[in-house]
Amino acid sequence: MHGLDVRLTKYDWRARDLASGGRLRWTGHPSSPEELCAAVESGDGDAISRIGGHWAAIHERDGDIVLIQDSVRSFPVFYSFDGTPTISDDIEVARAAAGHPDRSSGAVDEFLHLGYVTGADTLFTGISQVQMGERVTLDSNAVRERAFARTIAHDSPGITDEALLDERFDAALGTALDRAFEWIGDRQVVLPLSGGLDSRLLAVLLAQRGVGNVLNFTYGVGETREVGISRTVSESLGQRWEFVGYTPDELRRAWASPEAAEFIRDSYAGASLPHVQDWYAITRLRERGLLSDDAVFLPGHTIVGNMHDERVLDEPGTVSRERLLDLLVHHHSSIRPRSEALLKNAGFLEKAAGFLDRVGYDGSPVSRLDALEGWNLMERQTKYINHSMRGYEHFGYAWALPMLDVELYDVWDAFDLSVAKDRAWYARYVARRYAAAVGAELDTFQGFAAANVSQSNRDLAKSVLRAVGLLNRAEREVVARSVANHPMGFQALVGPTTPAELRRYVLKGGTPMGVWAERFLDDTWNPGTGIFRAPAASD
Repeated sequence: MHGLDVRLTKYDWRARDLASGGRLRWTGHPSSPEELCAAVESGDGDAISRIGGHWAAIHERDGDIVLIQDSVRSFPVFYSFDGTPTISDDIEVARAAAGHPDRSSGAVDEFLHLGYVTGADTLFTGISQVQMGERVTLDSNAVRERAFARTIAHDSPGITDEALLDERFDAALGTALDRAFEWIGDRQVVLPLSGGLDSRLLAVLLAQRGVGNVLNFTYGVGETREVGISRTVSESLGQRWEFVGYTPDELRRAWASPEAAEFIRDSYAGASLPHVQDWYAITRLRERGLLSDDAVFLPGHTIVGNMHDERVLDEPGTVSRERLLDLLVHHHSSIRPRSEALLKNAGFLEKAAGFLDRVGYDGSPVSRLDALEGWNLMERQTKYINHSMRGYEHFGYAWALPMLDVELYDVWDAFDLSVAKDRAWYARYVARRYAAAVGAELDTFQGFAAANVSQSNRDLAKSVLRAVGLLNRAEREVVARSVANHPMGFQALVGPTTPAELRRYVLKGGTPMGVWAERFLDDTWNPGTGIFRAPAASD
């Protein structure tokens, strides 16, 4: 036997005995349980990576056990050899089995800079998690093997023809949506609709497929431009739309409630800042009786747009690993002052180096794209953005991410770096799909005015301000004003931090998310959370 205690309590796991021996358990909605079983029996990493849908699996064999994650790490799975060697889908079960270990100082440092912990680590010493697309083979004593089934690898040269790009992307989306609606059926589909591209595209696709039981919702502190666009999109597509309005004071009071404390405890999953954006809106929609018990949330998270610092693709010669790492750190660790301090975290640097080795980074333009985009997908997209699914699960709802399914990975890999480096083609594509669906174009397609400015032009403006010594002062003053008047009221979600303290923090180079991370770790984000208290004797 493998000698590991498997304690699965959080998700609905199914099981099947395999012909070759052993037992496969899985949760979620793989494209085909039969194909999943066959791929796992064969041990073929490529075949496993071809299994679509969203799922996680555990293969118990004679002598060892294999933990398998899909390409978006849909359902967290933890393992620990401290205390009782244990595998669990619940971080609190894993903590208890490991004897409530202390927090790792290196992981805490990462969390403060990023809002999540990278790699296989969690906040707790000795407790690990299975990463995106990873297969981990364990016995009762140690990890015997790690393998990764999928990574971003763009063709070079890739597809550049606009008509072919549209055709390939259309086909991939169609396949992913067909798969999702095989299990969604006629259940209510709930779409968090912003003024941006991703959710708008999903709304168009749902309308064109004739999905009638759709509820779009938008939220915020008033009738912003984004709200107006969301209403227009819903009306033009004939879909029901609800606006959840509130004041910062209302949001602040709600965030101090026992219900918010329960949400925080239930949704952090050991390594990530809870994704708070939809929480209040869902509570209000439930109070209004607008959500069916079996509703399925369909957020617009997508494979597109995970690149950053695209100007690095045009730099001549070979871009060093040190230069690339500097770009990674400054982009991702910007939630607190002095983001460069993360470069002193030895554990983080080791994991980043291992990632660059795994993707075969060689400094070429396509390698730069694959590395920057791949790290973003594996870490921030998985650990924070996709982690927002824990919020829907907290309320008992199912979810799907068709715009991150395997076919979307495949088609995106085939796109040339000149297309994949930014969202320019994607914006044109969504505009075409919207105009075809409603017979008219939307006058302002990006929602917020800042989104109409390309990243390259924003970077250029920053370089000019930096050259004259005004970047930090100008940028931080703008950010401080934006934070104080955020259209979604996120400045109210800072726990006991006062507005004056928040402004000083932002002027030093931090963000509200940095405050959230600090308050979360010191157990003051909500007065009743108590995640990091020493367990009572009766625990």
